[in-house]
Order: sequence, then structure tokens, then C-alpha cells
Amino acid sequence: MQKVAILGVGLMGGSLGMALKNVYKNKEREYFILGIGRKIKNLKIAKQKGAVDEFSTNIEDIKNSDIVVICYPVDMIVDTYKRVAKIVSKKTIIIDIGSIKSDIEQSINNLIKRNKEFPKFIGCHPMAGMENNGIQYVKKDLYKKTNVIITGNKNSLISKMWKDVGCNLIFISAKKHDEIVAFTSHLPHIIAFNFFRMFKQKNSKNKQIQNMVGGSFNSITRVSKSSSQMWAPIFLGNKNNLQKLTKEFCNQIGKFSRTFNNEKNLKKLLNKSINNEN
Repeated sequence: MQKVAILGVGLMGGSLGMALKNVYKNKEREYFILGIGRKIKNLKIAKQKGAVDEFSTNIEDIKNSDIVVICYPVDMIVDTYKRVAKIVSKKTIIIDIGSIKSDIEQSINNLIKRNKEFPKFIGCHPMAGMENNGIQYVKKDLYKKTNVIITGNKNSLISKMWKDVGCNLIFISAKKHDEIVAFTSHLPHIIAFNFFRMFKQKNSKNKQIQNMVGGSFNSITRVSKSSSQMWAPIFLGNKNNLQKLTKEFCNQIGKFSRTFNNEKNLKKLLNKSINNEN
């Protein structure tokens, strides 16, 4: 049985723990889950929901873990790795689930070069999640049939763990990962955050607006409810890619607005979008 320590038992960490606890081989459990967190109340909820076998507020208790999963905001991952690396053995594998990879991977690789006794680190990013965060929202099938991006070296134990919870594996460089998810994940969040901020500004002046929203409004604003504590570090950590993309998107919006004076061009542009034309 593999002992997996999950640091940060919220939606993502808790759902991973719950999924791993349901992995059996020949009627034997494959994984034992230790949850590490700061708040006893949340850790007790994690235990009640079946997301962990044991829990602790003392990070030293991860000492005998086979795998350590860091489920903290991206600006905490490097320092957490450094702390964890001094506790566990060199045989332990440390992974993260952060939404940016390049700077984190480079910083940790530099730490490993300076200290040969530090354990292996493998950057991972499961393309799963919800706008709600917290242990109360855990789902045992959150990772099922989703892609997990792995930017570190291939490792059979880590690959097996992700496959065991139902993930498809995609191996790619950290640099390319950050370029792609800036467009597919980070930019949509930026659009949603700004659109919802615009809504709140207009709604404060005209309360009738809130009574005239429909499905399209709910769709575009759903992820705007995501945690700012989690997303601000992501935007800052991937700012070079996002500065280019936000500029490109603003140019697209400008181009679209100029077609309002030309019905033919407007229909042409819409048809390209609807029919997936370039």
C-alpha cells in the first residue's frame, strides 16, 4: 500500500484523496491517505467525507510517505517543496497540482542541484476543478476522464496514481504547458473576472439588471466565483504569456465591434466563429 500525504485538503486535494481511497487491487487498498492542513475543523470534515484515512496539522508527520502531493496556491509550492524535502527520504516523490509550471520547476530543479539529497519533484497539472473551493465540495469522480499534464520526468508510480483515479496522461514541457494553459484556462478566467466586475458596477447603478440575466450570463460568469487567493498568483506567475494574450483578445474585441457598422462583415465574422473557420 502506497502512503500518500496530501498537503492542502480542499476541493482538489480532498477529491484526490477520496478517489485514491477507492482504488483497490485484488480486494486490497492501493493507497493510504494522510491529510495535512492548518484547520482541524476542515481536516475532520475531510475524514468524515472519506477523503483521508488520517490527518494532522504537523507537517513532520509526512516523514514516511511514498508520495507527497502539494495542493497549495502556486506561490507557495517552491517553499513547501523545500520544507518537505528536508523531512522525507530521498526515495519519496513530491508532486504538485499547480496551474503554472515553468518557474516552479526551474526553481525546484535549482534546489535539487544544490542539494543532492533532495527527493525527486514531478510537476503535474490535472485539468479538473470547479469554481467552488473547499473540502465541502469534494467529489470522488472529479478527476475521472480528465487530462493530467505532467511536465517533469516520467515516473511509473506517479503515472499509475493518476491513471488509478481515471486521468489521461499528457507529457509536455513546462514552458509549452504555460503557453497553452494561459490561453485555454487563464485567459477565460480573466474574461470572466472582468465581465463580472463590469456587471457589479452596472448593477450598483441599476438593480433591474440582476433580474434580466439568463443562461449565457451564468455560463460566462461561473468561474468568476473562483478564489482570488488562488488565481492572483497564477496570473502573476504566467504574466508574460497573459500579457500577450490579453492584448490579442482586446484586438479581437475591437475588430468585432468595428463590424457593427457593416452587416456583411459581422455575419462573416460570426460564421467563422460558429463554423470553426479560421
